[in-house]
Parts: sequence; structure tokens; C-alpha cells
Amino acid sequence: MTPRISRLILAIGLWFALPFYAQAGVYKCTDAKNRVFYQDRPCQELNTERLPSHLAQQLGGQDNQRPFLWKTSSEKGTAYLFGSLHFGTQDMYPLPESVAKAFAASDVLVVEADPKNQENGGAAGKIAQAGLYGEGADLEDHVKPATWQKLSSIAKNLGLPEETLHRQKPWLAILTLTGLMYKQAGLSPELGIDQNFIKEAGTRKPILELESVDQQVKLFDALAAQEQEQMLIQSLAEFERGPDLVKSMLDAWRKGDVEAMDIIVRQSFSNDAVSEKLYKLMFSDRNAAMANKLEELMADGRTYFIVVGAGHLGGDQGILKLLENKGYKVTQP
Repeated sequence: MTPRISRLILAIGLWFALPFYAQAGVYKCTDAKNRVFYQDRPCQELNTERLPSHLAQQLGGQDNQRPFLWKTSSEKGTAYLFGSLHFGTQDMYPLPESVAKAFAASDVLVVEADPKNQENGGAAGKIAQAGLYGEGADLEDHVKPATWQKLSSIAKNLGLPEETLHRQKPWLAILTLTGLMYKQAGLSPELGIDQNFIKEAGTRKPILELESVDQQVKLFDALAAQEQEQMLIQSLAEFERGPDLVKSMLDAWRKGDVEAMDIIVRQSFSNDAVSEKLYKLMFSDRNAAMANKLEELMADGRTYFIVVGAGHLGGDQGILKLLENKGYKVTQP
């Protein structure tokens, strides 16, 4: 029986920058002169700049809502941690004044993975190198017929050419689905929080990474084929619920509600061996490593503005709690 990993497709968008970076390597298009080029949206582009009106009305504005922002400080150093959504909407901007002030007061921007800091083909190239089968191999031959049929059907409904998926390994197909789910719900990768601050920093602030595209790619590619297909099956099952799941995430983010966001994280996993392994790899191990790196960075006396996936901050194994355990005072401005 396939273990149930609920809300996994939503959670991947909370924990990883890869669904954003993967898009440029997923859509191989041709122009009027049949020249090949790559872009970060389907060749038959979807309109994703603003939230659908029904979601915008439900979410409302940002007035009187606390941003997903925390300050951590001790004699070792100071940092602001801002929970990122890697896909965003125009309705999320401008960000609250307290966020702008914290960014202005910081010396260094830290993100999960900076696409400008990639070599050998950049982020999309690294993802494609690891996430595509070699010549002659086909995803259709590596998953059950029912899995491929469901994947093909969803791709067709979204205007994504089926041939785009044939050479993708299951984990890359999951990233493709994740990106498309967010876009279907009205979010755009170009309006993601981390991308906003990378642009804001420009040449004015140094940009450091907590992880890298390489690290995130290796985590997915190390999963066994059976585990990858199990993740793909659950992602396909959840796809049609995408807009409702995205709304719950946006609600928590807009309210600065780290407890609600942690519930979303925890509901992404069930009590089975596969889920426990994924939780450890995707969440607890990475959070511990990121908290350790933040402690090392803050020791140099500079003030850091940390933009990290919102799903990493809450809970007993979240970054905020781990920093508290290290002696930092953690407050929500």
C-alpha cells in the first residue's frame, strides 16, 4: 500500500527554492524560427500575475496583520528571519514597513539558494543534469501506467506538452507539478519573497546562501525510485486541491502565524516509514544545519536579514526553536 503523504505538493513549495529554479529548465520552447529557448513558464503561458478575485477577497489586505518576521539576538549577534514564499502575488506588495526597516538595518542578505551563484549552466542546468534521464530512458517506463496516465492528463489540462515530462525523473516531475500548482492558484515565481529581496539587495548588500541548488538537488536525487514514485502519486492526488491548500498557506503567512504554518508542515507527513524518512531529510536535518550556519554567521558581528522558506521556522524542530535552544532571544516585532 502506498503511504499517504498529505499536502506534500504544497509543503515542497514551502521548504524548497527548487520549484522556482526548476521552471527555467522544465519549459523547452521554440520561437517562430524554430529556435530552442528556455523559460520559467509553460510555452503556452498561463496568466498568473494576480490572485484570482475570489482568493483576493478571502485574504483581504495586510492592514493590522503581523508579518512573518522574527528578530533573533544574543551577545553572539543579531539577525532578522523573514519567512519566504517562493511564489508570490502582486497583492503581497509592498511588504509591511517593519520588514523594510529590518532589511534596511541589516548588513547582509541570506537566502536558501542564490541562482546567480551557480556555475556550469546555472540553477536550471544543475537541476536538468540530475533530474533528467539519459537518452533512451523515459518516465513512462519507470512508473505505473496509472501514475503516468494521471500525470499526462494533468499536464494536458494545463497546456504543458507531454513530451516535456518524458525524460524527467519522478522528483523533477513533482517540482514541475508544484510550480504549476502554485501558478494555477494565481502565484508567480517572479513575485516570490526571496526573489524580491535578491533584487532589492542588488550590489548594495552581500548575498550569502544557507544551502545551495546543488544541496537541494542531491537531496531529491538520492531518494529511491520507489520513494520518488510514491511522492509523485500523492502529489497527483492533491493537485486539484491546490487552490484551497494555497489559501491556507497564504492565510498563515499574511497573519504571521507560525503555529498555523507549522500545522501545514506537520500535516504533510503521516506515521509511516517513508514519511518519517522524508520528514527527517526535508525538514529536521536541514533545519538543524541551517540553524548551525546562522549561528556561525552571526558570530562576526554583522546584522543579517535571513529569507528562508516559511515552513522552516515553526515547531519544536524549526529554526526559531533551535536558535532559542542555542541561547538566542527570539521575538516577533
